Amino acid sequence: MNQRKETLLNEMIAIYIKDGMPIGSESLKLSINMKISSATIRNYFKVLVDEGILTQPHISSGKIPTNSTLKAYWKKNINISDILNINNIEQISKASKEHKIFCNIKIQKQEILQKIINYNDEYSILIFDSIEAIIPYTRHLHSFLNELLYQDIEEIKSIAKSVCANELYKRLEGVTNAKIYNFGFEELFFIKDLDSVLKIINGNIHCTLKNGFYFDLFPDGYIGILQDITIDKKRGKMFVVGELKQDYTSFYQKIAS
Repeated sequence: MNQRKETLLNEMIAIYIKDGMPIGSESLKLSINMKISSATIRNYFKVLVDEGILTQPHISSGKIPTNSTLKAYWKKNINISDILNINNIEQISKASKEHKIFCNIKIQKQEILQKIINYNDEYSILIFDSIEAIIPYTRHLHSFLNELLYQDIEEIKSIAKSVCANELYKRLEGVTNAKIYNFGFEELFFIKDLDSVLKIINGNIHCTLKNGFYFDLFPDGYIGILQDITIDKKRGKMFVVGELKQDYTSFYQKIAS
């Protein structure tokens, strides 16, 4: 795509996301800072429609970006490689309501392994700051756990996974050491499968997915985004879900530090 056509397309998408209305050549000409005629814009529009980048809802209406175009646009314009620093939870609540975007926040609480108890050579009881975990006892595992005293539970999980201590990893994965927040729950009403909704709102989806963009999880026209965040110096994850046409640029600007 040549530079002029790409610039025109990006301007058109930004206007569509902001206003939510089909855009005609004349209205786009008036909205952009570019020396270009309406006729030239119409020619570009025709090419973009032929390429499947734009579509026309009705014969007499303007053009709108296709879902595949919006997917590519958000993948290009939302940076999920860096940790997102968030001001506060209240900002997320306001932005979620304003932009009609569901947002699930999972904040990890620090849980340090303080003590390990051998219960009759049957179980190893792991005592953390505010939670406990029970693991079937073996001499080797109990000795291994003693080497992990005063480590955070997330670090212990990571070590257990790396050395294939599968039973330990599985038991610790079942221990809740996180605080969950959900905003804009009504934006999930398009999902008909209750188990899928529960997996999202209880934060389990953070354990099964890697950071990234998710389109296939939902009907066409929707997007899911998973990434790392910090709030008040605490690490966490954020999963947002909404329609492709919502203004994620503004949403992220309002919640970020």
